[in-house]
Amino acid sequence: MHCTTCDTPNVTDARFCTGCGATLAPAAGAATAPLSPPPAPAPLAAAAAPSAVPPAMPANPAFNQTINVNVQAATPTPVVVMAPTVAGPGCLVRTFYFLFIGLWLGAIWTGVAWALLVSVIGLPLGLLMLNRLPQVMTLKPMRSEMRVVNQGGVVLIGQGQLAQRPFWLRALYFVLVGWWLSGLWLGTAWGLIGVTFGLGLPLAFWMFDQTPAIVSLARQ
Repeated sequence: MHCTTCDTPNVTDARFCTGCGATLAPAAGAATAPLSPPPAPAPLAAAAAPSAVPPAMPANPAFNQTINVNVQAATPTPVVVMAPTVAGPGCLVRTFYFLFIGLWLGAIWTGVAWALLVSVIGLPLGLLMLNRLPQVMTLKPMRSEMRVVNQGGVVLIGQGQLAQRPFWLRALYFVLVGWWLSGLWLGTAWGLIGVTFGLGLPLAFWMFDQTPAIVSLARQ
C-alpha cells in the first residue's frame, strides 16, 4: 500500500504511513476491526463485608419437646440432741427437808442398807438403797436425758435415765472399792455434822449427794 500523501510504500494492513505519518485509507474489501475500548481497570476490591449470619436452622420436630423437671429442696436432717433434764424441788426446800427429816431418815436408811450388804443375800437391795440415799436424805432430783433421734425420716423424742457405765465395771468397783469406801465416806459426812455442830452441813449435804458415785460409780 502506497501513501496517498508521500507515495511511500507501506505494508498492506498499516494504518499510518511510515514516511509522513499520515493516516492510510484501508484497502477496498479489507475488513476493519473496530477498535475495542481498552479494558476498564478492575475496581479495587471492596472491603471484606462482615460475615453474614447463617440463616437459622429449621426447627427439628424431634427436639421440640418440653421437659418438666421437679426440683425438691433437700430436707435437713434433724440433729440428735441429748440434753440432761432435772426436775425437783428447789435448793431451799431441800435444805429444810434435810434438816428436819433427811438427817434422821437418812441414818435409818443407811443402817438398813448396810445390814442388807452384810447379809450378802440382800446385797442387791442394800446397794439400791445406798444409791437412792441422796433422794431420801436431800430430795435430790433424778437426772434424765431427752433424746431426739431421726429414724428413717421420723423424729422420735424420748426421755430416760442417764447412760451408765458398763455393769461389769461397776460391779468390780463395788466389790474391790465401793463397799468399804462408801462406809468411810458416809461416816465422814455424819462426823462433820456432829463435830462442827452443824457448820459442816453444806459439805455433808454434798457428800450425801455423791454417795451413789462412791458406792457403785452410778451417774445421777
